[in-house]
Amino acid sequence: VSKGSGFVAFSTREEASQALTEMNGKMISGKPLYVAFAQRKEERKAMLQAQFSQMHPVPMTPSMAPRL
Repeated sequence: VSKGSGFVAFSTREEASQALTEMNGKMISGKPLYVAFAQRKEERKAMLQAQFSQMHPVPMTPSMAPRL
């Protein structure tokens, strides 16, 4: 059973960069292909959290002080 993911090793960094540039976002069987350099789980999680916080800043809540 395919999990829909895989890893590819390239001979050079240039080949890997070219594959990323040319293949990322290509439609395969009606789905966009995601291509990226390998990252440790912790690095990926930190990057995604940073991106999410930039897109969805924490809203400022009004003060709950009583009005006089």
